[in-house]
Amino acid sequence: MTTLFERGQFNGAILVARGGKIIYRKAFGKANAQTGAGFTPETPSNIGSVTKQITAMAIMMLADQKKLGFDDPVSKYISEFSHSTHFSKITLRHLLTHTSGIPDYGDLAIDDSNLDQEGLIADLLKKEDTFTAPGLRYRYSNPGYALLAIVVERVSGKRFTGFLEQEIFKPVGMSDTFVYDGPEKKTARAAVGYDQFGNVDDGAPTRIPGDGGIYSTVDDLFNWDQALYTDKLVRYSTLSEAFTPGKVQEGSSIYGFGWNVVKEDGNKYLWHQGSQSGFRAFIERRLTDRVTVIMLTNKGNSKRQDIDAAIQNILVAKPYTLPKQSGAERLYKTIHESGIQAAVQMYDALKNARNPDYDLGESELNTLGYQLLYGDKRVNDAIAIFKLNTAEHPASSNAFDSLGEAYQQNGEKNLARNCYQTAVRLDATNSHAAAMLRDLR
Repeated sequence: MTTLFERGQFNGAILVARGGKIIYRKAFGKANAQTGAGFTPETPSNIGSVTKQITAMAIMMLADQKKLGFDDPVSKYISEFSHSTHFSKITLRHLLTHTSGIPDYGDLAIDDSNLDQEGLIADLLKKEDTFTAPGLRYRYSNPGYALLAIVVERVSGKRFTGFLEQEIFKPVGMSDTFVYDGPEKKTARAAVGYDQFGNVDDGAPTRIPGDGGIYSTVDDLFNWDQALYTDKLVRYSTLSEAFTPGKVQEGSSIYGFGWNVVKEDGNKYLWHQGSQSGFRAFIERRLTDRVTVIMLTNKGNSKRQDIDAAIQNILVAKPYTLPKQSGAERLYKTIHESGIQAAVQMYDALKNARNPDYDLGESELNTLGYQLLYGDKRVNDAIAIFKLNTAEHPASSNAFDSLGEAYQQNGEKNLARNCYQTAVRLDATNSHAAAMLRDLR
């Protein structure tokens, strides 16, 4: 972990436990670069989608209290959906397991940044024609978990924030955990988020909780982990349901109630990542060996799963591999020091190196391109990087979509149109490219 910090690959806190005992607990770097405050294990940081397992627990607790059933239709608790054909078929279990058929915000072409719960319900009713059949396949859906928070409020008669505080945070001992639903909630102790290029990317309070928006610490999340080995919150039989993947008619799924569930060599692993603004989070629980790994960072692009894999090897005395360093960050530095052509030459050199230590994948180039496009306002440099990405990944709809966006920002509408057409041809479900094509026409 010290090596990763020195290489610029980790800034935050980490906790590793085995058999219910903490064996490693440390923090690195700054929680706030402006004030110089250091990151500590007690620093609250945004956990992103790790929030979903806590939202799922709220639903499970109400089920244990016989106030709702997992197989009840959503329309039973959200009356606005009472005349909806789709929502009369979508159950709470579908929402919990991401099998509802409700697309994510981007695929729905919904801007969730200023959306409240009433607006979400209204927008979903307008977008029902984009849903797929519930139970058909796994489809990750943040709106589905936002709806679960609304169900919690309407069934319990309490605000979602209040329910979590009274029924989960206090009983479990999560004293530094809170829902960031108002600016007054975030104190000076909380971490500030940054993107991987060092720019502030802190996010705003959420008006639609449930899918994200919770701040916590590695210590509080360890208390949460330990509570899940008991029946303090819900019965063991209910936990067993939560740790079982949802059933789908097409493809496969490993998602239970707020957890990815993997069985390997007779062992069951539960894990989830979180990503919101410049924050990243990770929690894994290996139930047989009772091994827990928790990471919270405030610098985008932390390779949490690669770090976890190395840690798991260290715990069983096996060799491990350090995660690759960010190619985007290396090229970004070169662009600012020596220009775009030097960066392209460096890309080729790093790519052809005998022992490559840099991640030069599609997502790295895409992230770099968007930083140049919107962050630095270097549109021509962004176009060069996006063109490189399409050349390296000619089958990627997203790469052509991004290049089209850069051309559009540069006023080159014909080139933008061509890129969007290619993006849709490569992936007919690319709703962003399709919408941009309609706008250009």
